Amino acid sequence: MRILHLNNPAQVASNLVKAQRELGIEANLAVTSTKGWHTNFDYNLSEIDSSSLLGKLDIGKKLYNLVKECDILHYHGQAVSQGYRDLVMWSGIMKKPVILHHHGSEIRNKKYPILANHFVVHKYVSTPDLLEFVPGAEWLPNPVDLTNLKYSKSDNLGPLKILHAPTSREVKNTSAVEYAISQVKDEGLDIQFTLIENIKHSELVEQISKNDLIIDWVNPEYGIYGVFTIESMALGKPVICTLTDSFYSEYDLPVVSVNPINLAKKITELYNNRKSLIDIGKTSYDFVQSHHNPIASAKKVIERYKAVLD
Repeated sequence: MRILHLNNPAQVASNLVKAQRELGIEANLAVTSTKGWHTNFDYNLSEIDSSSLLGKLDIGKKLYNLVKECDILHYHGQAVSQGYRDLVMWSGIMKKPVILHHHGSEIRNKKYPILANHFVVHKYVSTPDLLEFVPGAEWLPNPVDLTNLKYSKSDNLGPLKILHAPTSREVKNTSAVEYAISQVKDEGLDIQFTLIENIKHSELVEQISKNDLIIDWVNPEYGIYGVFTIESMALGKPVICTLTDSFYSEYDLPVVSVNPINLAKKITELYNNRKSLIDIGKTSYDFVQSHHNPIASAKKVIERYKAVLD
């Protein structure tokens, strides 16, 4: 079985590729865009200038040659061509089964593309809020490579070190985080707050390890947690998000869920009970091992591949 993964939002594809290879599947990853934060792919087409017609044709030719050699195309995230028109080639003309794996902004609050609905054999979403926008999809919790994410408990001495690392300030509601931090500092709490953006993944992991409490996605318009939360939990850190309870009703999720209006109050509570941070961190670590293990995710996806090819 030969699988080609296309693009790598939040490194979900590369984590699946690594796990699938460990399970004996011939899996590869091609990317048409990358911000240079990681290099764990097999084919880098992002270096081709896609602003010109010749560049677009060059990408199309290289993708054609890669897709030609695979049994299933596992297509992640943003469309390579507007409205997923490239699916006409991969599925309609080349007759390759395509699994479309949505990861967020390319589909959230948007009308589902007609071509995507017509030319794919199965759809995954990475977070449960996306089920509303992707008809007939299955939620696959994001797999995270746990190899270099070593448990380290939060410190209960000295200033409370808090980290916020938004990929988008608006989406993650950074203004609410900064306001809450200013409130608790005004109340006299000894807080060491770090806000980081646009750094390499290895540097981000190092920063998580140095902090005691992580604040991620405190935006009730989304109500979810993402890969940054998962990786923080894997490192044994407690994480605050704003969650929609109905999304996770089947899970005993250890993420500290709070409305942004009450964020300062929750920080104060945790500050006054530092031991609870260690307890939440350990529970969080255990949760990730059980629910976001890439081998378990890869096994589930491989069963889907087999069903598609039968």
